[in-house]
Amino acid sequence: MSAVDIGTVSRVMETLLETEGRPILYRDQATGADLAITPMAASSPSGLLPALVVAGEAVWREATGKGFALDIVRDPEALLGYRLRAVGAGSLTTVMLAAMEATAQVTGSGVVVASDLNAVWSAATDRIERIARTSPRSTSGAAP
Repeated sequence: MSAVDIGTVSRVMETLLETEGRPILYRDQATGADLAITPMAASSPSGLLPALVVAGEAVWREATGKGFALDIVRDPEALLGYRLRAVGAGSLTTVMLAAMEATAQVTGSGVVVASDLNAVWSAATDRIERIARTSPRSTSGAAP
């Protein structure tokens, strides 16, 4: 059972992308070609939605220390080879705000470059790990 309905996330994301009216591109690293993605494909659980939500989760985790308990599975028929099956934690609001922030971070010159979502995830994850390494470890029962 998902804490957040995937169908609702998909519909809200599609509406947001359509309303913004920005082109959505996926830059194929192998060929250098820019592939146009429709808002419907971008918001599909077997489209770009897994990448949008994963990048959003990294942004949210960096800000709050909490994730969304994502259930993402391999799917050879999915656009990027993965399908979002469930969001086990959080709320529609937190998932959408985080995904919108990740989308904003890959939007330049009025174009959403979805292939840059990995960089958003990677940068947030690197910062989280860096902070974890430099933060003093708390010890059980120790006085501050």
